[in-house]
Amino acid sequence: MAVLPPPLSSPTPSLFSFRPSESPAKPQKLPPTTPPPPHSVADEPPSSTSSSWVETLRSHARSDSFHAAIHTYLSMTASGVPPDHFVFPAVLKSAAGLHNLAVGRQLHAAAIKSGHIFSAIAVPNSLITLYGKCADISSALKVFDRMPERNQVSWNSLLAAICMFDEWEMALDAFRVMQEAGFGASSFTLVSIALACSNLGRHNGLRLGKQLHGRGLRVGLYCDGRTFTYNSLIAMYAKLGRVGDSIALFHQFKNRDIVTWNTLISSLVQNGRFYDALTILSQMALSGLKPDGVTLSSVLPACSLVEMLDFGREIHAYSLRNDVLCENAFVASALVDMYCNFGEVSKGRVVFDGALEPGLGLWNAMISGYTQNGIDLEALKLFVEMEEAAGLCPNATTLASVLPACVRSEAFNRKESIHGYVLKRGLGSDKYVQNALMDMYSRVGIIEVSWKIFNSMGAKDVVSWNTIITGCVVCDRFKDAFKMLSEMQRTKKRTSEEEELGKEKIGISHQSDCYKPNNITLITVLPACASLAALAKGKEIHGYAIRHEVDVDIAVGSALVDMYAKCACLSVSNRVFERMPTHNVITWNELIMAYGMNGHGKKALQLFHRMVARKEVKPNEVTFIAVFAACSHSGLVNEGLELFKRMKEDHGLEPNPDHYACVVDLLGRAGKLEEAYRIIETMEPGSQQAGAWSSLLGACRIHRDVKLGEIAANHLLQLEPDEASHYVLLSNIFAVCGMWDKANEVRQKMKERGVRKEPGISWIEVGDEVHQFMSGDLTHPQSPQLRAHLEVLWERLRREGFVPDTSCVLHNVDDDEKEALLCGHSEKLAIAFGLLNTPPGSAIRVAKNLRVCNDCHEATKYISKIEAREIILRDVRRFHHFKNGSCSCGDYW
Repeated sequence: MAVLPPPLSSPTPSLFSFRPSESPAKPQKLPPTTPPPPHSVADEPPSSTSSSWVETLRSHARSDSFHAAIHTYLSMTASGVPPDHFVFPAVLKSAAGLHNLAVGRQLHAAAIKSGHIFSAIAVPNSLITLYGKCADISSALKVFDRMPERNQVSWNSLLAAICMFDEWEMALDAFRVMQEAGFGASSFTLVSIALACSNLGRHNGLRLGKQLHGRGLRVGLYCDGRTFTYNSLIAMYAKLGRVGDSIALFHQFKNRDIVTWNTLISSLVQNGRFYDALTILSQMALSGLKPDGVTLSSVLPACSLVEMLDFGREIHAYSLRNDVLCENAFVASALVDMYCNFGEVSKGRVVFDGALEPGLGLWNAMISGYTQNGIDLEALKLFVEMEEAAGLCPNATTLASVLPACVRSEAFNRKESIHGYVLKRGLGSDKYVQNALMDMYSRVGIIEVSWKIFNSMGAKDVVSWNTIITGCVVCDRFKDAFKMLSEMQRTKKRTSEEEELGKEKIGISHQSDCYKPNNITLITVLPACASLAALAKGKEIHGYAIRHEVDVDIAVGSALVDMYAKCACLSVSNRVFERMPTHNVITWNELIMAYGMNGHGKKALQLFHRMVARKEVKPNEVTFIAVFAACSHSGLVNEGLELFKRMKEDHGLEPNPDHYACVVDLLGRAGKLEEAYRIIETMEPGSQQAGAWSSLLGACRIHRDVKLGEIAANHLLQLEPDEASHYVLLSNIFAVCGMWDKANEVRQKMKERGVRKEPGISWIEVGDEVHQFMSGDLTHPQSPQLRAHLEVLWERLRREGFVPDTSCVLHNVDDDEKEALLCGHSEKLAIAFGLLNTPPGSAIRVAKNLRVCNDCHEATKYISKIEAREIILRDVRRFHHFKNGSCSCGDYW
C-alpha cells in the first residue's frame, strides 16, 4: 500500500502519533473492477479536453454510477489526460461506494504521484471516507494525521470513520480535540457523536447524549429542518432505553420523512415495544406515506414476537399489492422468518418459491426456518440444492443455520465431515463459522475439539465466549462454564485492527477494554446456576447485570426467575417476575413450575388462572405440564383432572403423550393405580405411551405394587430397552418387597444389555466454588473428615430415634453393610460438607440429579432438627425444605 510522505508545509498539531512513514510504493496500473456497462450513446468517450472528462466522471459519481466513474477514469488516463484535484474526490467516492480497497489504495498512490494529494482539501477528505468504508481505519488515521490543514468536513469524515469501527470513546475524544482546534459541530458531526453516545451504556451514554442534544438546540442545529439529525436523536434515545423520549421527539418534528418513521418503528421493535411499533405502522399508512421495504422488514419480527400472525399476513398482502416483495429481498426474508417462527414453514416456502431470483439471504432464511422447526432433512436438502442447482456459494450465515441440522439429523451420520467441507470452502478461519463449529462439537459431546477451535482463534468476540460457555453447560461442565465467565471478564480485547493500529501509540487516551458479558451470556450461564442450585453465583451474575446496565430483556428476566426458583428463593423469583414489564409464556411457565416443585400447588393454580385472565399470553403445552406437575406434588387430584378434561375445550390444546404421563403420575402418586392404568389404555398404543408407563412404574414403586409394576416394566423394556431407569425402578420394587431373586434377575439383564445406571450426584455451593459428590465418593479432599463427621452424626441420629431404611439398598447384603452404603449416598456427603464448611444456623442448599431415597429423606429430617439448620434439597422431581424435623412435602413425593 502507498503510504503518505510527511507534508511539505508545516502541518497542524498531530492528533494521532504514528511512526515515520516509509516511502510511497510505485503506483501500479489500476486493476479492472467489473466489466463496463453495455455501450450506448451516453457512454461515448468525451472530447479530449480535460474539463469534459472531469464533468463526465463527476456526473457518474453524483448519480452513484460507480463502475462507470472508475471506467471513465481509466479511459481518461489511458488517453493521456492527467487527473486533477477535481477528479480524485469523484473517483475516490466511487471506490468507496464499491468498498474496493485495492482500487482506493492505487488511487491514493496516483494522487501522491501527481502531486494532488494535498492540492485541494477534498482529496484527503475523500481518502478518509474511502478507508473508513473499506475497513482500513489505520490508513484513515494516517491520512488525517498528515493533512497540512483540516476543515469541518475533515473532522466529520474522521468521526464517521472511527464510528464505523465501533470506537465510541475514541470518537468522543476526537470530538473534544476537534472543538479545542476551533471547529464547531455541524449537523453531520452530531449524527456521528449521537451514534457514539448510544453505544456507551445507559448511564454515561444518556448523560453525554443529553449534553449533545442541548448543545445542538443552543446553536440551532435542529432548526434547519434536516431530518437526519432528528433521526439520529430518535435512534440514540431508543438505544439508551429512553423510548419515551424518542416518541416525544418524533411527534415534535413535523418534517418527518420515511426514514424518520422507519427509525421509530425499528427502535420500538428493538426495545420490545412490539404493539407500539405496529400502531406506528398503522399511523404511517393513515398519514398517506407508503411503507417501504425497510419499514416492512423492520416490523415483521414484531408480528412473530406478539403472536399476531394475521397482522403479518396483512403485511404480506400489502407487499404483494405494492410490488414491495419483488423489489426488496429483505422483506421476503423477513416473511420467511415470520412464517417459520409461527411454525408455518410451508407458507415460508411459498414465499421462497415465489421469489424470481432468490438471493443468498433468502436461501439462508429458508434453511434457518427448516432448522429451527426441526425439519432437518429438508434443511440439508435445501443446502445441497442451493449450491448445486442455484450455484450459490454458502457463507457464514448459511453454515451457522445448517450446522444444527447436521448435528440432529440421523441422515447426516458423519457429523465431523461438515468441518472438512468448511475447510474446503476456505471458511475455516471465519470467526462466525468457527463459532458454529464450536457449538456443533459441544452438542455431539466432543467439547475438546471446541476448546481447540476456541484457543486457535485470533480475534475472538463476545459470541465466541458465549459459544464456549454454552458448550460447557451443554456438556454439564458447569465449573468450566463459571471459570470461562470469569476469564472472559479478565481478557483484554485485541482485535486484528487494534493489533495493526497499536492503540498504545495513539495520542488519544482509551480505557483498556475487556470482554463484557451480554444478555446472551447471562441466559447461557444462569441455567448452570439453576442446575447446581448455585445461588451465590446467580446473585453475583444478577448484580453484574444491574451494575453494568446489561439489557435485562424478557429472556434474561425469565432466566433469573428460573434461577431463583430452582435455588428455592421463591420470594425473590416472584419479585423478579412482578418487576418485569412484560412476560412471555416461558416466564409464566417457569414460575408456575417453581411453585409446583416447592409443593405450593394451590399457588401454582392461582398463577395459572391469573395468566389466563390477563390474556397477556396464551397457555401452551408446557404450561399444562407445569400445572399437572403442581397438582401431582400437592395431591390436587380433582383439580388436575378437571383441567385435563377442559384443556381442549377452553384452550384449544389437544393433550399430547406428555400430558397423559402427567395425569398418570397425578393419579399414581395418590394411590389410584388402577385408574391411572385405565388412562394409559385409552391412549393410542406405541412409543408415545412410554412416558405414561414410566409414570405408572414410578407410582408402583411408591405403593409397592409388584403386579402392576411388572406390567408397566414389560411395556417399557419393549419400548425403551436401553433406558436404565426402567430396570432400576423394577429392581427397586422387587427389592423393597424382599424378592431378591427377581431383583438380581433384573440387574443381570441390565448387565447383559450393557445398560448402566446413572450414578447419583449431588452439588453444594460453598463460597465461590460448587462442590460435587457421588455416592461412595472418596475423591474429595475432605473425604476423611466427611466420613468421620457422618459416623458421629449417624450415632446422634440413632439416639434421636432414627432407624435406617435398609430397603433402599438394592443389594442382598447384611444390614451393617447396607447402613454403610446408605451413609455414603451423595446427598448425605453434600449435607455433611455443608455442615462442616458453613456458619452454624445458615441454610444448606443441595441439588441432586436423581430422586432422593426414603432413607436420605428421613435422615435429613432428623439432621435439620439436631443441627438446627434449614436444609433445602432439590432432587429431579421437586424441592424438599427440611426444618425442625419435618419436610415441606409432608412425605408426599
